Amino acid sequence: MKRPWLDRRTAHGRFDVLDYVLFLPCIWTASALGFSISIMGPLFLIIPVFCIFYALLRRTLPPRLLAIYVALCALAGVASYYRLFPASWQTAFLDEAIARQLVPTFSFFAVAWASKAYFRRRLRLHDPFAGELIILFLCFGVAPIIMLLGNIHYQEDSTELTVLAAYGTFINNIIIGIFFVMGRLFCGRGGGRLAAGGAVLAIAATTHFVQFWLATAAAFAARLRAPARLTALAMVVLLVSAYGYLLTRIPQEMAANPNKGIRVAFVADAFTSLRDTDGLGIGYGTESVRWTYRFPGMATFTFMPNPQAISRDRLLEVLSRGVHNSFVQAMLRTGVPGAVLLLLAIFAAFPRRNLPKPVAAHASILFAIIFISCFVNAALESPIELVGIAFVYGYLLALRSCTAALPSPPRHDLSQAAPATN
Repeated sequence: MKRPWLDRRTAHGRFDVLDYVLFLPCIWTASALGFSISIMGPLFLIIPVFCIFYALLRRTLPPRLLAIYVALCALAGVASYYRLFPASWQTAFLDEAIARQLVPTFSFFAVAWASKAYFRRRLRLHDPFAGELIILFLCFGVAPIIMLLGNIHYQEDSTELTVLAAYGTFINNIIIGIFFVMGRLFCGRGGGRLAAGGAVLAIAATTHFVQFWLATAAAFAARLRAPARLTALAMVVLLVSAYGYLLTRIPQEMAANPNKGIRVAFVADAFTSLRDTDGLGIGYGTESVRWTYRFPGMATFTFMPNPQAISRDRLLEVLSRGVHNSFVQAMLRTGVPGAVLLLLAIFAAFPRRNLPKPVAAHASILFAIIFISCFVNAALESPIELVGIAFVYGYLLALRSCTAALPSPPRHDLSQAAPATN
């Protein structure tokens, strides 16, 4: 008899040195620190370095489309150093900012490559959720405590309210934790499934982040037997359509909700730069957003300090702020070619048709989560989010790789399909 696709009983006794020395410590660190990962400073680079070594030792091919995108970014970085990109409205430039702006891209690539290698092995062992309890404890227990101790807060909220609301963000610890929670929701049984569903609903009820509400709606639609892959695609269409509409009414959005309105203004400015540069982008080393914004009938909105009045170190920091949309950020820096390559790389992780239904639903909702995160946040430009997104992205790539040769499973035996072993 074929082994079940997901068999938690097989996780025991499968200790692997590479997993526990190189890869999992990176995931544990991101899970435990959450928002506080910035305290690592330059030491954050240990994570992508360990991940590269892990992927090479596993002899796993890197994600091809993502590798091409990263190579384009590197080429754009060299071109930026020699001032070869056309100009738009940007005014500040630092050579040091080129490397700083490129580090998150290379880090995402490294963690995604390592995650693909890790999950290819785990899927062959039928235990992708190995180490679940430890990681869930770090994600939902330790990370919030570290946030409290660090007195981290969001805008005018208190630290306590920020910690509570942060469960609905898509930062590293939440995305990694949600990977396992959604696994229970779709692939678990009995009490585990009920607990997972209750946890998701509890977070949705206490957070003010719309992105988690969207993910929750998609998850429960799929759980109630809506076509999971279509549900994920519907989320993509919804987000793109919403931004298209909001771009036509930026002043009204600024008046109603400045936080949302300014994000739409960032996107509009990126399209202005795309037009000014004939689709090539602005390259690296310069700013992504304006220092001040002016809207009809409103006072001048100062988003960042005057570049002439701050130190070089402070300027280097603010030049790394993104437009809160990773696809638009790619378009701004590397033009139409970069945006297309990044989109293709992300959609290369879209789950195949031939997955068993519970696994397909789990994978589809994970895809929706990483797309939403990349679409509404500076996700791939920030160490706070990129590790979690890369972890899930690597799983989705491994899942596609392991099911590439499988036929569509019979309708009467969906739960017994097994992944390929070569």
